[in-house]
Amino acid sequence: MMHDEVQRVTHKIATAVRPATWAIAFLLECCLQRLLDIQEVPLIMPISRSSNRSQAGIPVILAAVVACMAILAVPSAAHADRYIVYGPGPAPPPPGYGYAYYYYEPPYALVIGGDIEGVIPLSVPRFFDGHDLTSGGGFKLRIGEQIRLRGGLRITPELGYGYDRLFATNDVDDSWDMHRVFGGVRLSFGRFVVPVIYGHVGYGWRVTGDPEVSDEGGAAFDFGGALDFRVIPHFSFGAHIEYATIAEESYAPQWVALGAHCDIVF
Repeated sequence: MMHDEVQRVTHKIATAVRPATWAIAFLLECCLQRLLDIQEVPLIMPISRSSNRSQAGIPVILAAVVACMAILAVPSAAHADRYIVYGPGPAPPPPGYGYAYYYYEPPYALVIGGDIEGVIPLSVPRFFDGHDLTSGGGFKLRIGEQIRLRGGLRITPELGYGYDRLFATNDVDDSWDMHRVFGGVRLSFGRFVVPVIYGHVGYGWRVTGDPEVSDEGGAAFDFGGALDFRVIPHFSFGAHIEYATIAEESYAPQWVALGAHCDIVF
């Protein structure tokens, strides 16, 4: 029974270790078997040379058993753990065209704009020769920095130059040419259809060939409103109406301008 128990224990040890340790398990079984054979020798027996050799081999067998158990106790080679690393997911699909334009509009952008307009004079004076001032036309050039805030609100400080001409009704070229340099601000809000209000102050001067009217200059200001359409990236267009005047001592010009304009957003 003792031999069966040894075989069962060593079989469990052999099946628990990796295949490379089967030889060590077999050696352990032999050592345990030899040790049991030695212990079954009667304690009281004639001292002989063979028994002395057997008892002398006990320390060697015990040392071999301890060495085998130490080897079996050494853990197998470590295996690298496997980890699954999840990176960032794929980018979402681009939104619709109009939404993408509004979404990617930069918070700060350079804006260059131009206006073309017709002019209707107000408070036209009566001259001694009977001539009068009729409608006219002009243009403006603007440059500014657009600042986009939350809710679609935009503030655009800008500088510009404007020229308007009022035509005279007589045969002589007594038309008025008004020049202005100005600075001001535009407020707009919306995505595609954008209402705009604006105002400017600056300096203006009048040049005319009429001997009854002197060439003068003075403070100039204007204010108006517009309706822009932003359906193309980096570009808008629309229509505007404004009131403008130049504060001169004599015959201060005043007029209403109606026209179209466009802006390029960089």
